[in-house]
Amino acid sequence: MIISGHQPNYLPWVGYFHKMMSCDLFVILDDILLSRREITNKNKIKGPEGERLLSVPLNRKKSLIKDATIHNAVPWYKNHWGSLQTCYARSPYWEKYKDLFAPIYENSEKSLAELNLRLIHVIREIFEIKTPMIRTSEIPGIEGKKGERIISVCKQCNADIYLSGNGARVYNDENAFARNNVRLVYQEFNHPVYPQVWGDFIPNLSAVDLIFNCGPKSKDYLTKQVIL
Repeated sequence: MIISGHQPNYLPWVGYFHKMMSCDLFVILDDILLSRREITNKNKIKGPEGERLLSVPLNRKKSLIKDATIHNAVPWYKNHWGSLQTCYARSPYWEKYKDLFAPIYENSEKSLAELNLRLIHVIREIFEIKTPMIRTSEIPGIEGKKGERIISVCKQCNADIYLSGNGARVYNDENAFARNNVRLVYQEFNHPVYPQVWGDFIPNLSAVDLIFNCGPKSKDYLTKQVIL
């Protein structure tokens, strides 16, 4: 049983979905503290000027992700949809997929987690990813922080392999995973290069950049990581 997980990020990048398709269960880490350093409420797309940052305004910066609420007093959702139109209306597959995203920006969500999960579900369906998902707030008995918390999730989900992002190397205790009979494996992801509008290729953008530029072939740019 291979599990992996991540915070419910806003319009996640391609590597997020590579990790999702490479495990048997994907865990949404929604009951941890929202960090200003993370991109839970923001991500980048590509426009005529290059990278363009989209950031969802929040009412309070310090809260658990599942409790974070969006500051809808400003029309951020209209601005974000306008940016997506400006950046991708010339892309080959904007017309094919825009109606899957438009309803999400027509009715503003109050919850950041719910907004992000709606977008994540649309993107994963386009990529044809069938991996089951569960939120940590739905799993009883989870304890600890960071690496310890992940081990607790693995035990609660009867997982014997955890597929981790490389950024977690700084706090993962490999000995602790081994003591708990969980094999720790790190994600091996080579960012694909694909056709883009607006000049030279820019990596590490939201996965919608790949979708609007490559359409049904988008999933072919993601190769599942085989873990033996």
